[in-house]
Amino acid sequence: MHSDTQADRAEALLPKRLLAAMVLVAIFALSLSSYVALTRSFQYQTRDEGPNAGYAVELAAGRLPTIDTPVTTDAHRYPLVVEGLGTMADEPHRHIWTANHPPLYYLMSLPFVATAKALDAPQVMVVGMRLINAVGSALCILLVGLIAFELTRRPATAFLATGISASCTVLVTAGGHIANDGVAVAASSLMLLGTIKIIDRGLSRKRLALVAFAGVAAASAKAPGVLTVVLCGAAIALALYLEDRSRRGALRALVASGVATAVPGLATGWFYVRNIILYGDPTATEALLSKFEREPNGTWWQVATDASLWVDWFERLWAPLLAERFVVVVDALAVVAVTGLLVLFLRGRTARSTGAGWRSSGWLLLGAHALVVLGNLIGFVASGGNANDRYLMPLMPLLASSLAIGLIAIVDVIPIGSPLTRVHLAAAAITLALGVYGFMIFDWFVSSKIYGGRLPNSESRGAEVVVAAGLMCGLVAVCLVAWSAKPSTARQTQRSSQT
Repeated sequence: MHSDTQADRAEALLPKRLLAAMVLVAIFALSLSSYVALTRSFQYQTRDEGPNAGYAVELAAGRLPTIDTPVTTDAHRYPLVVEGLGTMADEPHRHIWTANHPPLYYLMSLPFVATAKALDAPQVMVVGMRLINAVGSALCILLVGLIAFELTRRPATAFLATGISASCTVLVTAGGHIANDGVAVAASSLMLLGTIKIIDRGLSRKRLALVAFAGVAAASAKAPGVLTVVLCGAAIALALYLEDRSRRGALRALVASGVATAVPGLATGWFYVRNIILYGDPTATEALLSKFEREPNGTWWQVATDASLWVDWFERLWAPLLAERFVVVVDALAVVAVTGLLVLFLRGRTARSTGAGWRSSGWLLLGAHALVVLGNLIGFVASGGNANDRYLMPLMPLLASSLAIGLIAIVDVIPIGSPLTRVHLAAAAITLALGVYGFMIFDWFVSSKIYGGRLPNSESRGAEVVVAAGLMCGLVAVCLVAWSAKPSTARQTQRSSQT
């Protein structure tokens, strides 16, 4: 592809101060997820913790479960799992219905299963598996910011996108449970980031290795990761071929795309072949819908055109179903951001004149990814599946980046102070407000009846210290970005970027 000039490389650098601030925001979100992981009672069915824990137990015994494998009944080693199992009235919910997923997350959990057994401390497995998910969700938040920077090359916009995703209820609260979503979304986001880097900055061995590694992780964590692998491989092939349409260029595009897709395919294909043999399709969707006797929710088109479903789905990303009083904040965020995007469109400026950063290739990839994810989800819901808010997590890079650009577009037209100072201060202030909102949602959640009590022997004081440390990280992050708004600091940042 194209070679980077010195000016391109300078433009592509994310200032270290802003990167540190983005990491601190991700740590803030991690602290809230960790509190949930350390204290919330075991959620056997509502969060699929029972079958997910059962999956890891089976792997620890050297067995790969199926969706009909019974959850463990060893009450001595796994008392929380067995206690939840006893509350299930029907037989299907006594099985490991999550066994349709590939085993990466559960393999990562094996050290905690072994430690819990060695120490005779069952809670170690539960908390450990939860924390893996929490770390994955926090990494996703950071990756959202890095993707936003690749799309816009505006550090303040990237920081704001990180703050927007950190305020997302699903990423924070769902991240504190035994689930493979955090690892899966982080891996898919990493592959999208690597693919955008190849398309915009050029092909290199390191970037291709990153994409292949992320592809293996994405396809090994959850079935939708396979769709991301195929899409990114196709995007790499197309971008490289359009850059050089010679025979050599076509071969280069084919090899790069082959590495990006074949490596994950060779590493994970066996599992999806196994699913086809056992259930008739790679994801076991039809077998699971039949197992739980789910009825169709309408046709594909009916679900796709149900506006109320999509509005509700979007709102639930930032406000839980029972926390309706917080929905006004979500709606206001969307309205302001969409207004900003409309203003940006009507002004008709390019990325060079506004600095807004519309790098079409990256946006096209995220847009195509969103269509693939949504098309898959529409089919799942139409067939009888639940419209779970967790299923929209892969869209966070596109959603958060779009919302951040829309908000910054409003700031850009306010004639107060220098543009750089104005944008950095606005990004800091909005992120602070979103952080307060996120903490209010968190406080509501842990104090509500749906929290369902506490883990046995959980230490609330230790968990509160973790949250306090996370709050400090969030405040420091905001201060770092606000400090970057100082003219002298901005000039120093620009000089360092050019060296």
